[in-house]
Parts: sequence; structure tokens; C-alpha cells
Amino acid sequence: MNHVPLLEQSFADAAKAIEGAVDLPAQTRTQWLCSLRQIAKALDKPMEVIPARWTAARFPIDRLHHAVVGLNPKTLANHKANSRAALRWFGKEEDVPSRGLPLDGEWQALRQQLTERRTRATLSSLMRYFSARKVAPAAVEEAAIDAYMRYRAQTTALATDAGARRSIARAWNRCIGVIEGWPERRLLEPAIKTTEEPEWEKFPEGLRHDIETHINGLTRRRRDARGNRREPCRPSTIRTRKAELKAAARMAVREGVPIESLCSLAELVHPDVAELVIEAYWKADGPEPTVYTIDLGWKLLSIARSSDASTTSPWSASTICEPPWRPIGEED
Repeated sequence: MNHVPLLEQSFADAAKAIEGAVDLPAQTRTQWLCSLRQIAKALDKPMEVIPARWTAARFPIDRLHHAVVGLNPKTLANHKANSRAALRWFGKEEDVPSRGLPLDGEWQALRQQLTERRTRATLSSLMRYFSARKVAPAAVEEAAIDAYMRYRAQTTALATDAGARRSIARAWNRCIGVIEGWPERRLLEPAIKTTEEPEWEKFPEGLRHDIETHINGLTRRRRDARGNRREPCRPSTIRTRKAELKAAARMAVREGVPIESLCSLAELVHPDVAELVIEAYWKADGPEPTVYTIDLGWKLLSIARSSDASTTSPWSASTICEPPWRPIGEED
């Protein structure tokens, strides 16, 4: 992929400044440079396209997970801390604006009139981009928005899907006739794609019963498949687990699994189905998987181990006959 040139100072600029900073201890320079390179590698981006502002870099950096980047938790935490320190030092030394490139007079005049917080937040990045590109507000049209979305995808952690573009177009169009000097040209709003998903009542009774049984087991003291004592889960945890299982079932159907085949919880957490579900979430997340997707794997595996404890074949796809938990006191 051809990378677009960054409009502001980058990780590469920060690294160059750190290398030449004679007032910094040699060990600090070495640690900061190593961490900046490792974070860029973890983000799978060249240092030249990562903004050297902590306010811009912190969110993709915070989302990095040690299991995904192949580092142990302590090492990744150290790289994050070093990168933060390096970028803050660079910002003070090079007078880097904390909120991105400054706006020129025409764009600044328009932004000052945006009193509605949501509209201001939605359009700020776009306004800074066009200001740096010397694109006048009146010259903004669909091709310019296309170029902005490509730049946004490669150099920021902001969303770039149809929903993000629709949000930008709506915010822009709301300003027409309201903000003095705002261009009259309207931006196109991508159509909303409606996806038909089956109602939960349409899923097989066996699956719904097994999920309710599993959820009810989380409300009381129990022993897991390894015999470890577990306290009742918090109501928020129980609600989240139930929502996650329902979402996994719907995702499985969306990915082509026949709804009638999901007749039990064991069928839902079977490796073939679970892998399909996780891959679908992974693709939807893009290059930076969310913590939800990362954690979903071990959650489904944990349920599978518990639910298959009473079967003769591990990972069998048979309907669960016994609850995936054993109340404390019945067989102690």
C-alpha cells in the first residue's frame, strides 16, 4: 500500500530529534528510540505516518494487546510508557501543538462558530486536514472527501467506514445556512445498509435453554470444570455474558451457519463455529482488533470446556445434557 505523506511531525521526526538530543542521557535516548520503533512495528505502520502527538497516538497505542503483538505484558507496558515520555518531551522541545495542525484564517473563522460540541468534534480533523492542504472551504467536494478519508485511514485511529463518512456529511450539511460563510455545496450521505437478523425467539429452543442455564449458573456459587470454587458473578457481568452469547449466535448465522444447526450451546462453541465467529469479528475490527474480539476466544473456550465436561468426546457437538456448572454443596 502506498502511504500518504503525513502533514505534521511524525514518529520519525521525534526519533531524529531524540538521536540528536545531547542533553538526554544515553540510556534514555536508547530506550525511547527502541520503544518508538517497537510501537510502530506493533501498529504495523511506518514511523513516517504516525503523528508525533500523544493525543493522536495514545488511542491506537492503548489498544495494543500483548498477545497480538507477541510481547509479554510487562515489555509492552514499558514500550507504551517510554513512547509517551518520548512524545511529550518532543512536543515541548519542538513546540508541537497538542491538538494537531493550526487552522488558517478561513477555516478558523468557521470553526469558531461551531458551538455544538458534537459537530465541532466530528469536523475538526477534516478542517485541519484541508487547512494544511490549502483547500478552501468552498472547494470541498466528494473527491476531496475521498482523499481525506484515505489520509485518515492511514495516519489516524479514527473510523473510516461508511458510518463515519455519513456522520461527517451530516455534520457538514447541518452547518449549511446556519454557519455564516459555510459553503452551500452539500456532501453525499452514504446509504444505511440494513441487515436482517433473526429474532432471538427464532433460534432453536435448545440453544436458548442452554444459554439460560449457563447464565443462571453464574448467579450462584459453583465449581468450574477444574474444580475451582467460583463466587457468583456481578449482575453487570451476567448481562454482558448473555449479550455476548446472543451476539455470537447472530454472527454465526450472519456468516452462513444454518440457524437450525445451533440447537445447543455446545454447537455454538464448537471449534468450527467459534473460529468462524471470531474471524468475522476480527475482520470487522480491521488491523487493530478490539479487546472484545481478543477476549471472545478464551471466553468461548472456557464455556466449551465446561459444557463438554460431561460428554465422552472433548469438543463434541452434542446437545448439553448437564448444566456447565455444579452448585457447591451438592457433591462436596
